[in-house]
Amino acid sequence: MTDWISNLLKCVRDVFPRTFIVCPDEGGVRITLGKRVKTLQPGWFIYWPVIQSCRSINIVPQVVDLRPQSTLTSDLQNIAISGGIKYRVNDAKKALLDVEDYDKSVETLALGIICEYATEHTLSALLDFSEFRKIITAGVRGEADGFGLKIMQVYITDIGKTKNIRIMGSGDVYDDEEEV
Repeated sequence: MTDWISNLLKCVRDVFPRTFIVCPDEGGVRITLGKRVKTLQPGWFIYWPVIQSCRSINIVPQVVDLRPQSTLTSDLQNIAISGGIKYRVNDAKKALLDVEDYDKSVETLALGIICEYATEHTLSALLDFSEFRKIITAGVRGEADGFGLKIMQVYITDIGKTKNIRIMGSGDVYDDEEEV
């Protein structure tokens, strides 16, 4: 019985305009009737909840941690590489509306580019971090172009040899270094 009263009060409340505040470290958008989009700069705005919605995101520089990526180099060395990506949102509209989850997307792109680069080079070539970082940074910038992000730098925080052991579905263990 009280559910319909609270729903009625919510509908009445949504008829009146509200304020939306975009803080100095944020960017935002106001969507009208589901299709007209206005980019919002820091400040306060009035919107009508019945026909409009507002969203904001943090636009200051951020760093995303890249989980360790296992790969095989061109000289058949098993390695793991991890790092980070420093970026900032320079277009809140694109970051909010043109990509599902820009943090996860840029992380996945970077890991793919790192893996692709590592498989084409030897371990000793990968240890030249300055060249490695330049190539990866340029690749991530190019791939993340439509995400509304400015990729500032890609860091390689760790690179090392690994030993891969796979546990098969039957419980058997397969060691890459053992003879089959």
